[in-house]
Amino acid sequence: MKRVFALLTLALVTLSGAWSATAQSTFVSQLKATPAKGANIYGVVECDGTPMAGVQVSDGYEIVVTDKNGVYQITSAKRNGNVFITLPSGYEPMTEGTDVVPQFWAELSSDTATAERHDFRLTKVENDRHVIVAVTDIHLANRMNDVCTFSESFIPSLRAEIEQYRAQGIPVYTISMGDNSFDLYWYDHLYDIGDFRRTLAEAGYPTMFFNAMGNHDNDGATPCNADTDFNAATKYRKAFGPTYYSFNLGKIHYVILDNIIYHNEPKENAKPGKNIAGARNHSQALTREQLDWLAKDLATVDKATPVVFGVHSPIIRYANYMDGAITVRLPEEQKQEFLSLLKDFEKVHILSGHTHRNRCCYGYRDAEQPLLANIIDHTVSAASGTRWHTSAFGGPQIAVTGDPAGCKIFPIDGTDIKWYFKATEYPADKQFFAFDMNEVRRYFRENGEIRVLLDHNPKRTDYGALETDNAVMIHVWDWATDWKISVKENGRELDVTRKKAESPLYMITYEVPKRLWMFDLGSKSSRKQSKHPHMFHVTTSAPDSTLEITVTDSFGNVYTETMIRPKTFHKFMK
Repeated sequence: MKRVFALLTLALVTLSGAWSATAQSTFVSQLKATPAKGANIYGVVECDGTPMAGVQVSDGYEIVVTDKNGVYQITSAKRNGNVFITLPSGYEPMTEGTDVVPQFWAELSSDTATAERHDFRLTKVENDRHVIVAVTDIHLANRMNDVCTFSESFIPSLRAEIEQYRAQGIPVYTISMGDNSFDLYWYDHLYDIGDFRRTLAEAGYPTMFFNAMGNHDNDGATPCNADTDFNAATKYRKAFGPTYYSFNLGKIHYVILDNIIYHNEPKENAKPGKNIAGARNHSQALTREQLDWLAKDLATVDKATPVVFGVHSPIIRYANYMDGAITVRLPEEQKQEFLSLLKDFEKVHILSGHTHRNRCCYGYRDAEQPLLANIIDHTVSAASGTRWHTSAFGGPQIAVTGDPAGCKIFPIDGTDIKWYFKATEYPADKQFFAFDMNEVRRYFRENGEIRVLLDHNPKRTDYGALETDNAVMIHVWDWATDWKISVKENGRELDVTRKKAESPLYMITYEVPKRLWMFDLGSKSSRKQSKHPHMFHVTTSAPDSTLEITVTDSFGNVYTETMIRPKTFHKFMK
């Protein structure tokens, strides 16, 4: 028994150490390469022993291409501490064992006076048709049973969804928009960004995992100074490599950027956390280095090629969360420069997270800003919902405005890009909740816990005071401006009004247990409403009539519910 325990302990230690390796690509090519005069990073890019010419290689500042022998040479200041390739179309990088992080980068290990070799091996694959899983805000922190719920709920749900594509031979990849960890708990709960990478492997994450950095993926132990943003990303770079890079899949060019500047300024009464040096605050911007590199990267891309960005925080967003005027969420001095780099491309998509809610912002909707016309920003609901609270409270996985936890699926065929939201706990053909407001009103009047919440926080929405009889509210999770909704009662089309409202489901699955069960009734956050703009309201002629609800998305997919009323309101309503 002691021998078994010792072997198990050794295995765990070995596994733990494997993820702290100092370089991602450890491949050593048998092809010949020698450093050119002045070059301090060099190596070979090959495909199964055959040298690959014309592959872009970068240190985050300079971009070079491999020669006919597959050899690249860079004279680098080695500032970012890594070298990476831009994956060419029709190829995949290596992964090793159960690790799903692609080996397109290597960590630098020598000073600038020393030439060091780093090789990369690619595998040929047909990926003109491919699928992107856009996932964000996983927020694992070794709390709220989060690692287990992610492993045993989110991953199996995703695996089942993508099996239909795998069965057709279509490759599937993930782009994560960051906040995979939670900086506040890195040291208290002994779980940081490197541990997240280990979890992906141990839980059997089903696709290759490209990653962007979120604000919570920074090291909160980093003191505030002029280099905080760079230094706080050290552990991230150890685990996932460069914080900005690009790759090609099929006919699409992908760019990952870090649009978070981490400050971690000193602050009195900041949230406590072991080893946390400051307030963990941040702002949204791109570093000068990223903008300079991005200009070089995009200069190599044909303007007819769709460009898809992965960033943590949305870059464009409707100013009032409805439609019309759009806010560009970059500093004034960067807006024009960034948008000018994109203006000549036919299609630009931005995948983002951060807000824990679904929103699709179409740049063409703001006629006053013509540089936005070719851009769509897809903000995706958090995979963690409310950072795993609602599932830990024994309810469904619900995000801050009542959107379910989940991810967004992008089936891509050549340059044609489509998308749909996939909730973790619902099938893909379920895209909305329909609330019988008579029943919601009754619940809010009769349930003791919701009454306590509202007594302490009278600014929250009290659906018990709803004056309109026979109302129905429909929450369409991923509503966009070109979607359509129809509600019929006994064959008669009802007038549908869109207006922002709080989700009653969110209030009973998150607000009640968070505030009452965790003694948080008096906090500032408990008084703040979480209104959602994807709410649609109708008034019916009777309390027990059956409704036919039809929602049609951007691509003509139709989602329906025959709503038989009265429809009971509860945590697990469908």
